[in-house]
Formats: sequence, structure tokens, C-alpha cells
Amino acid sequence: MFREGARLLSEEPSITKPTPYAAVIAALSAGCRRRSEIASALGQPSTHILSRLTEIGLIEQVDDALREKRSAFRIAEPVMRLHRLLIQRHEPALVAGSAGHVWAGAEDTVTSKIYGPHFADLAREWCFDHAAPETLGGTATNVRPGEIRCREHRTGHEAHIVVTETTSFPSGRVIAIGAAEGTMTSMDLPQLHRLEHLRGLLPDAKTKLLLFARAGFTPELRDVAAGRSDVELIDLERLYFGG
Repeated sequence: MFREGARLLSEEPSITKPTPYAAVIAALSAGCRRRSEIASALGQPSTHILSRLTEIGLIEQVDDALREKRSAFRIAEPVMRLHRLLIQRHEPALVAGSAGHVWAGAEDTVTSKIYGPHFADLAREWCFDHAAPETLGGTATNVRPGEIRCREHRTGHEAHIVVTETTSFPSGRVIAIGAAEGTMTSMDLPQLHRLEHLRGLLPDAKTKLLLFARAGFTPELRDVAAGRSDVELIDLERLYFGG
């Protein structure tokens, strides 16, 4: 278990010099997602390495839902992700038998970089495979993460879920956007307000708002959503048994 993450690179027959590949994976683990961010962290272009790591399934390239030719990279192999984020950093303590202490101290990292991305993946899968058209405001053609440009804040805001439907629109119409919260804190009104702000940056004011929460929702948020047809709350029960 301790060595498996490192062996995935060293035992790959097509990789004769694993060091630069390990550097790219380290940059991804540190939060670099874009091609330019990874190149900046390494001090050199990494296009060939990214392509090779994608081909062998250790990382994956995720296209942006709203901006063509803009994509992000992330570690796809769960063992590799666990190794880089937890085991490699704390191996002496783990070998010494302090797994409980290590796990407790790494709670924030595990929640934000393991549970959080996985929960967002489940939310996107649910939108594409299980959600009813009434829930999404249409039929999902693509479900991806996306970055929505904001002139007010002079930056791009990340949307965990962007659902598009391709009918008479060549590039697809955004029918729903969503946020997925993988923490053990109940989702509250600020997350809804953030989605409302993002919707205001899109052309269609009828875009549905989807809120996914691992720990459920506060009574205040439930009360507001109950009176609105444009807001959908999806907790774990609905994620696994509803549509």
C-alpha cells in the first residue's frame, strides 16, 4: 500500500525516466490544473508528459464546458492521488503505527482534494445518467465543469457542474449550473446566492440552479428552495435514489 503509488510510474514500460513525470504529478497534487500552471511550476513545457500520463490513465484531461480549447488536468488514478496527498508526506508516521493521528491531521486535505472532487464527479454523473428533464430544465447533452468569466470581479468563477443541451444551438445551451459540496457542513444560502450570481453572467436567465450537498441543507436554504421552481436540492438520498 505504501509503495503502490510510486510503483505506478516506475513499473510503466513506456516511461524510462520517471522523474519528470513524477514532477508533473507533484504539480497536479499541489493544485496546478491548467497546462500553463503546470509549465510554470516545472519551469518548462510539459505537453508531451501530460499526453503520455493521460494515455496510460494516471491523469485525465477535462474540457471546460464553456470555453473551447481550454481544459484542466487532474490525477485520475485513486491510488496515485492517495499516495501523493497522504502516504508520501506521512510515510514515517504511518510506518510507526500512527495512522489514526495522520488521518485526523489530514482531514482538511482529504475532504477538499479527495472527497470534494469525487462528490462533484458523482453529481455530474447523476445529471447525465439519472436526472429527470424536469430537474435540469431539459435533456443533458454534456455535463462538465466550467469557468464563467465575471467582469465585476475581473476573474473567472468555477462552476462544478455545467449542463448543456444541444438542439438548434450549435455550441449547446446551458440549461443548468450547479455546486457540489463534499464537506460535512450543511449547505446554506450563500452557496445559492453564488449560483445566482453565476447565472446572471449567462445569457439565459431561466438556467436551473442545482445544489448538491453531502451533509444536506440548512432549514433556511430548504425553505427558500421550497418556494422556487428554478432551484433543485440534491442530498445523498436523492443522489442515489431520486431523479
